[in-house]
Amino acid sequence: MSSILTLAGNNTSDASFYPHTIDQSLRFEDGDSAHLSRNPDTNSTNGRNLNTTSFWVKRGNLGSTQMMYAVGSSFPTNHNDSSVIQFLSDDTLRYRTESAGSATSQLDTTRVFRDVSSWYHIHLIFDRDNSTEADRLRLYINGVRETVFDSANYPTTSQNSQFTNNKLTYIGRSTANYFDGYIAEFVSIDSAAVSHDSFGELKDGIWVPKNVSGLTFGQNGFHLTFEATGTATTAQDTTAQTNIGDDQSGLGNNFAVSGLVASDVVLDSPTNTFATLNNVHPNASSGNFSEGNLRSYQDQTPYTDFYATFAVSSGKWYWEGRAASTAVQQIWGFAREDALVTGDIGSIVAPAGYTYYRYGNISRERANGSYTNSSGTLSVAAGDIIGLALNLVDNEVKFYKNGTLEHTITGVQDGTYYPFVCYQQNQNRLEQRVNFGQDSTFAGVESAGGNSDDNGIGDFAQSPISEHLAICSANLPEPAIIDGSEYFNTVLYTGNGGTQSITGVNFESNFTWIKRRDSTNWHMLYDSVRGAGKSLNSNETNAEFENTTRFTSFDSDGFTVGNDANTNSNTRGYVSWNWLAGTAVSGNTTGSGTAKVYSGSVNTKAGFSIITYKGNGTAGHTIPHNLTVGGVATAPTMVIFKNRDIGDQWAVYHKDILATHNLCLNNTDGNADQDNRFNDTEPTDSVMTLGTGHVVNATDEDYIAYFFTDIDQYCKAGVYSGNSSADGAYVHTGFAVSWLMVKSTSSGTQWMIYDNKRLGYNVDNNALTADDSATEKTDNDVDLLSNGFKWRRSSPNFNQSSYIYLAFAEQPAKYSNAR
Repeated sequence: MSSILTLAGNNTSDASFYPHTIDQSLRFEDGDSAHLSRNPDTNSTNGRNLNTTSFWVKRGNLGSTQMMYAVGSSFPTNHNDSSVIQFLSDDTLRYRTESAGSATSQLDTTRVFRDVSSWYHIHLIFDRDNSTEADRLRLYINGVRETVFDSANYPTTSQNSQFTNNKLTYIGRSTANYFDGYIAEFVSIDSAAVSHDSFGELKDGIWVPKNVSGLTFGQNGFHLTFEATGTATTAQDTTAQTNIGDDQSGLGNNFAVSGLVASDVVLDSPTNTFATLNNVHPNASSGNFSEGNLRSYQDQTPYTDFYATFAVSSGKWYWEGRAASTAVQQIWGFAREDALVTGDIGSIVAPAGYTYYRYGNISRERANGSYTNSSGTLSVAAGDIIGLALNLVDNEVKFYKNGTLEHTITGVQDGTYYPFVCYQQNQNRLEQRVNFGQDSTFAGVESAGGNSDDNGIGDFAQSPISEHLAICSANLPEPAIIDGSEYFNTVLYTGNGGTQSITGVNFESNFTWIKRRDSTNWHMLYDSVRGAGKSLNSNETNAEFENTTRFTSFDSDGFTVGNDANTNSNTRGYVSWNWLAGTAVSGNTTGSGTAKVYSGSVNTKAGFSIITYKGNGTAGHTIPHNLTVGGVATAPTMVIFKNRDIGDQWAVYHKDILATHNLCLNNTDGNADQDNRFNDTEPTDSVMTLGTGHVVNATDEDYIAYFFTDIDQYCKAGVYSGNSSADGAYVHTGFAVSWLMVKSTSSGTQWMIYDNKRLGYNVDNNALTADDSATEKTDNDVDLLSNGFKWRRSSPNFNQSSYIYLAFAEQPAKYSNAR
């Protein structure tokens, strides 16, 4: 391991999952004009015709033109005779080769790249002489080829690129456009089209890096790992700085370094992602971010919160903040999810968390709104390192100053917590610097501490308290489900007007929900417990309808549909949402009244069950749901009920509106207080309690219920508050979202459904509405991210009041790629 990593700490990636680990990255700060440069001595004629570029990137600041890779003869004055890969100000990605001011080849993506919590892998092949025009430029993101572009201009067989040419080569800049964020494992290959699968592979649906050291790089190719091979003794060590740009290909094509120092080699990497401050959270819109989102500023707006990109709900965790250079009010702490749900910010965030509160030259601590150290006798000086230790095993928080324990808060509530910093006064350009374990120098203002956690991970200024871990992906608990598509999967298909077997589901579905996308056909809901061919419609109150040709069977890899406009009209597009249950259950209902027979299907790993039962008309009738998590019986967090026999409303229980209230899936009504539905009784880890309401418990009528419970990094039923802004609410789920259903708790708003397949990239603007048969909507609504979702439009349907949601994972946050 390189000496800079000895200086900075350790990055123990999860080698049990990753076949090849990457141990560091290089942090580029655009405000420092940070970049690498090289001017090759010789020209590679074939390389201009044929070359390959590959690198990993984690974004910092968004919304500006940022150059990642640029080669040209006229830098830094202009782009003539150049080739570049850059993010544009709208956060799309551009490749462009320019000659005499005009593009000779260009790709501009339609998708946007606004995920700051994880890593993208970017892979480009320039293959001028390929006989297929569209294959002369091949762009892959996370191992998937991009096929949708706002602009696509492919080179002719006489038009070259400048990559690997003997012209000035930059990483991190061109003229005045500098990159902001992190880059890892940068490879350029001269005179060869090397496939993307030489650089990475899919493992459990996640794109992971391969070892590229054995590749042939060509005359002007290079391989940069950003390992500083000199002996670093301080954060500003110039020897280590010089070696940051050393080529590891064996060709000696080294890069000079500008605006970068040893402390810019950090532990954040594609195989161990560390938390940073989250600049897609709207509370942070008044702040400015730098140093890879580990440094933030306030621009005069008071009560500004900056939350981390990671949240934790179990275990023991440690991070550090550095006191600002002026003696003003600042907060460091752990904000419970309640704060984000209610929109609390600044001074009122304390009712939902635990904070170390600096007031002038003294400090206090707050726990859920009350001072636990009211005397304010603790002093805090500029440059002090504040250590914060959250213990969700013993339910306590400890605050440290420069390694010495200052205060302990006991009785900490269970919940999900976000590390956060806050400004408590109008202080123009007041800074906060944080370290979640990737950089103990706080971007070069402190000497390196070199202290790791008990797992040997991280780089802290002070030694973390025993058993408390750095906030990074390698330390997150191992998820029960890694490939979410093995338990829930969206499959698109085109109807053929006859009989058609739909495959690619990856399992035998037990619950399939189908909607035609281009028409007002109804939503069709089928499950294996009631039997194929028996449909219900989420947008209607109709009783169950049986049609033996519309949906004919559940199959080993999907299902079969017949000739019907709702499921298989010729040439029409459909979406199917599919859930796996699979284990048969049966027995008798319990509680008050006459016991009734029930049967169903359950997936104890994925927290999902389908139960059909007869009502008994008695308040207190209880329905076993058979849900477990990790072998432990667990209460549901969302349940959807429907009377199969007559035209009753759909009834929805959600943990965040409680059993005292309910919603109806088939309409836009707000949450209603109706104790005859769920008997004002919260579900237990074994049963759901019903009232006498006809929609859930009429005597001897047949019902179906779909039960869901939260699974860490796979499924979550939650609540959030919108902010009525195009810079909308950010909601943390702990996983890359594959399916999302949202409903306001107020009346007049629809049940909005999004998935990661119909559009397939951000901004995800293809909404369907469970309560309405309307065609697919195409407004720019939401970014589905590697650890949650972010609203990009103000709408009463999802961003202007209080909302409940249900979401499923594509990938867990522990391993997810950026989206």
